[in-house]
Amino acid sequence: MSNKLTLRKLKNTGFPGLYKTFMIKPDQTNKKELVSILSIAIVLINLDDEVLQHLGYRIIVEYCNRSRNYHPLYEVAVNYGLYPVSKFIEEHYIAEQDRNIFTYWNDAYTELYKQGDVFLTDQQYALSSFFANNQDVTVSIVAPTSYGKSELIIKAVEEFKDRRICVITSTKALLMQTKRRIKDAGIVDGTKIIVHPEMYNIQASSCVAVLTQERLLRLFKMDPTLSFDCVVVDEAHEILEDNLRSNTLASVVIVAKKRNQNVAFKFLTPFVSDSKNLQPRYVEMDLSSFKVNEYIKTEEYFAHDIRNGRGTFFYDQFMDEFWEIPGYNTPEYEEELVATKAARKNIVYLNKPVDIEDFSRALADVLPEIDSLEVDTAIENISEYLQPQYNLLACLRKGVIYHHGSVPDAIRIYIEDLYKRIPEIKFVVTTSTLLSGVNLPAERMFILDNKKGKGKLRPEAFKNLIGRVCRFSEIFNSSTGGLEMLEPQTHIVFGKYFSANANYMSFIQEVAKADIRIEDKVDNILLENTRVTPENEGELKAAAEFIENYENGVIYNYSERYTTTEIGQSCIMNGIREIDVFANETKMQSVVERYKTSGKKIDNADELMFMIQNCFIDFLPEKGFDDIRRLNNSEACRFYAMMIDWQTDNKSYAEMISLFIQYWRRLYQNNKDAYVYVGRWGKEDIAGSHNTPYVYLKNLNRNQAVNLAIVRIKEEKDFIDNTLIRFVEVFNDLDLIDESFYTKVKYGTDNPEAICLLKNGLSLSLALLLIDSYRQYLKINVKDSEVHFQSDLIDAMEKADENRILIYEVKNCM
Repeated sequence: MSNKLTLRKLKNTGFPGLYKTFMIKPDQTNKKELVSILSIAIVLINLDDEVLQHLGYRIIVEYCNRSRNYHPLYEVAVNYGLYPVSKFIEEHYIAEQDRNIFTYWNDAYTELYKQGDVFLTDQQYALSSFFANNQDVTVSIVAPTSYGKSELIIKAVEEFKDRRICVITSTKALLMQTKRRIKDAGIVDGTKIIVHPEMYNIQASSCVAVLTQERLLRLFKMDPTLSFDCVVVDEAHEILEDNLRSNTLASVVIVAKKRNQNVAFKFLTPFVSDSKNLQPRYVEMDLSSFKVNEYIKTEEYFAHDIRNGRGTFFYDQFMDEFWEIPGYNTPEYEEELVATKAARKNIVYLNKPVDIEDFSRALADVLPEIDSLEVDTAIENISEYLQPQYNLLACLRKGVIYHHGSVPDAIRIYIEDLYKRIPEIKFVVTTSTLLSGVNLPAERMFILDNKKGKGKLRPEAFKNLIGRVCRFSEIFNSSTGGLEMLEPQTHIVFGKYFSANANYMSFIQEVAKADIRIEDKVDNILLENTRVTPENEGELKAAAEFIENYENGVIYNYSERYTTTEIGQSCIMNGIREIDVFANETKMQSVVERYKTSGKKIDNADELMFMIQNCFIDFLPEKGFDDIRRLNNSEACRFYAMMIDWQTDNKSYAEMISLFIQYWRRLYQNNKDAYVYVGRWGKEDIAGSHNTPYVYLKNLNRNQAVNLAIVRIKEEKDFIDNTLIRFVEVFNDLDLIDESFYTKVKYGTDNPEAICLLKNGLSLSLALLLIDSYRQYLKINVKDSEVHFQSDLIDAMEKADENRILIYEVKNCM
């Protein structure tokens, strides 16, 4: 039997009692006990066992922050390559009279790890070197938030800018953020950064593209000969999931590899246990990996049971025990607890957007109004852009913003900037959208829900979420930072937002326990390590048929179906997977031929919806795809025809809100029991399906109607832009749709200059404003989809007192 010390053996000694007193009753720890526990910490940190090392480090950090004597932590940081920590201590906590040859030598040595204005840890430096030494090969980088994955993207672009490189971002929201970072780095020398497929120039010898997987799929369709020398996959862990977007991500990786066997993939992720799980089917990859295992932040977990009134506990991830906090009166409501325990900047996590808005209003109710002229101005601008009744405005007055997928894009990026810059805005309440690369400053995390999507918040997602607080840039900021942020607090609140049958203690143990073994959940059928079973073998066949029909020759010895019709091939090329194309393409082609015989072309929204219904919706499978299946209902078709008309008429967001409410009012006037589909914002189960996606119009007051309209417009526009547009593209491929009408449906305008601005990331309302009022400040090259903004454009817009949301949007795209 091994005598090697383990965490289990340590728990069977007198250490746990000593450690518990040190952690939660420090005033009862005498000097002798303090010497003992620090001695034990030094022993632990020098063992081979990683968990025991982390425990030793936790004790030292806790002692140093409590005593303000940072000499022990300084020595640990120097010896273990945590140079940002040692440098911060040297600059802030070591007096001149205490300096010696040892500190001077360390200071000089640390300069070797300086990059720009920041100091790297030993593993950050090793990561940077690994990446630089493997430029032309496929690698995976597994590193927590703050370890410089964004800088690695910049390095890859710099290396491949004269060849062809594509950075795949997980969301459209990150497209402009990534483009901005690349431009600000000054490495592309005026080279056009493609963020839209139609910005691509087939004649260009080089290409720098920043695209979502869906946009890359469309780009591959546009140019069957296009290949990349490097593809960076940001947030690469998302490829593991079982959903359409993850399947599309794996598909574009397979196509990119098929078109260039020497392409270098760079998979960047905060968590993947085994990088081999990123390997797609049908292609071979030699994958080198680098995984960061440094331990700089040592999290503190607090569990608050307000559902049962049992109080507040400190959860120690090393002892795997809950210790009641003596003398603390736990508030009865989530909003009171968050307000009481808040730091300067705070993230509150919830799973459902409807819960986010409800909680944000409740939190705002217990907070005082903030005194900020800039916030007052922001409220005026958002009121003008949307409506004064928008719930976000009442929250903003109290220093709260909320962040979910149904917040209008222009508002989201605007309030993110406000949160970053204005100290009085202390809270961001968010869903898992924050997990996908959105970086906001925060010191404290509050988790009010144990779900992510329809499942539980898994350990890797939990670690990624809590990693968003106390980023290195905040800890080591010379003016506002502090080493107490090495112990970021996460508060898990067991209340009304937690699952009804949840055991919060078990949940915390499952996600936070120090020695937990996290294994990848590999569910994407297009990945090599996803297990094929009788239940999913049909899914694999469908995925294989799609990828082989999209890119012939991917699958060796392929023996399944190929499309035989124009519409079948077009459906594949436009990513239509909701329908069994192969089984139904002949019937679908018959619908197309009948329409062609009529000699007409689709030139209005009603005709478009009629054709979508007849060509596609009639051939949906019996189960699933409920969002599209609604188009079997004539009223739903009329609604989307109306939405498309608004889009082609260039209606502003504020105008659409008013039109939405007018539409609901007409429905109510015709039928006092009228109800409408509102998806996840609903409260009524009309169809007996045990879902509640509907709301009775008679139950809505003006304020509720405005806020419901705001989120539904965003969601319905996304549905048109992401789902219906694929059917429209098929009609365009088959020459069934009028060219001008097609352009208006796709872009909201047929003005070539406005379309050029849209392709470069601007909203339609802003594009039209710039063309109408500020054309002299723009250089627009429609042919090459290029836009250059003159530096005095912002001054001109400010002088004209334009809405600050639009001004910020321009700044974000310049």
